[in-house]
Amino acid sequence: MSGASRWRPRGPWMPWVAAGLMCAVLLSAVLFIRRSAMESSSLVVRGMANVLMLAGLEAFREGTGVPSQQSLDAFLEANREGGLRYVAIIEDGKVLESAGEGSLGEIQDGPLLRIEAGRGRFIHRLRKPKPEAAVATNGGEPSAVDAATPQEPRRNLRIGYEYEPVTALELTDRAQRLLFIAAVSCVGILGLAFAFSRSLAQREALAAELERGRRLAALGTMSAVLAHELRNPLASLKGHAQLLAERVERDEVLRPKADRIVGEAVRLEQLMNDLLSFVRSGELRRTGTDPNEVLRAAVEATGEASVNAHYLPAHAQWELDPGRFQQALENVLRNAVQVSPAGQPVEVDVAQEGQSLVFIVRDHGPGIPKGDEERIFEPFVTGRLRGVGLGLAITRRIVELHGGSVSAKTHSGGGAEFRLTVPARGT
Repeated sequence: MSGASRWRPRGPWMPWVAAGLMCAVLLSAVLFIRRSAMESSSLVVRGMANVLMLAGLEAFREGTGVPSQQSLDAFLEANREGGLRYVAIIEDGKVLESAGEGSLGEIQDGPLLRIEAGRGRFIHRLRKPKPEAAVATNGGEPSAVDAATPQEPRRNLRIGYEYEPVTALELTDRAQRLLFIAAVSCVGILGLAFAFSRSLAQREALAAELERGRRLAALGTMSAVLAHELRNPLASLKGHAQLLAERVERDEVLRPKADRIVGEAVRLEQLMNDLLSFVRSGELRRTGTDPNEVLRAAVEATGEASVNAHYLPAHAQWELDPGRFQQALENVLRNAVQVSPAGQPVEVDVAQEGQSLVFIVRDHGPGIPKGDEERIFEPFVTGRLRGVGLGLAITRRIVELHGGSVSAKTHSGGGAEFRLTVPARGT
């Protein structure tokens, strides 16, 4: 039978449903926790920006010029434990002084806070604007003290920070680790579901095989008893019927009836032989056998005019029981000839595929009903009016005794195709 066009879980589906629900709940919870952690990390970064801004305004509020390198280094060391990595003094988009290792990226006007993966970059004005000098009320002229004090021009300085708050980094790292653990857990859950499903499937298959074995054993015992008890009376009936047919050979009225009795006795005798062949499971007598000879004998027994055979191009020796394997082939060939229309011979090929010997029989009948590809090999299953349906069951047993397998399907061009596969044991 052809394989499925897409992958499907093997075995019962309930473990897969349970595993899928568990993974969905676990991943949903982890993603919610991760999102909360990332939001908390962002809040920590924003809060750290406010802390650094107040610390910078406090540290550099005195003076009007550019803070010295020593003061920047001292400010960096004082706030390094909080996550500060880089501090710089900016004027007109250019860095005048800096401390630490880092970058502010593209410098833009106005306060700016950028957050990337738990790292923040923040720029603000270095000093608050001074209040305007007091103006005298006498005609708007400045006081003498103000006039005597030299006024330095206030520079438009800004200060920028790059920082990584430790708490924000821990939150981000824990969120990533939690997501990884959840993914590994889901893989483990699916693995357990796969193993459990396969175990259940194997258990069901084993139970079905045991049940099949019990049925076949009971059927074999019954068939053996019936065959043994009926064989002797049937032989006597057949012999006397043949004598009767000889005595009434010239009687136009009685002769057809006597011949019919003989024919039915022969049919019952063949049925007894089939029953005995079916229940017989003795050891095979394997010998070095040419598969071409086995197939040729089966074709001759079936009728060469009804079968087109294609043989191996060269002689080979395979470990087969030639007599019993010929019987297996004959059963398939006879069925194929019976269902094929007149004038359309059955096709049979023998070939070597890898390490296996394969016999392929194709007929031109109606094919196999969908769903019956396995059922037709069960005992007493037949679609014909005559016969009891033991031929294919006997074929399967013989091939399985050889360590092989039998399969059947409807051919794409019409008719049924049977494959008898035997593993290589010869040269």
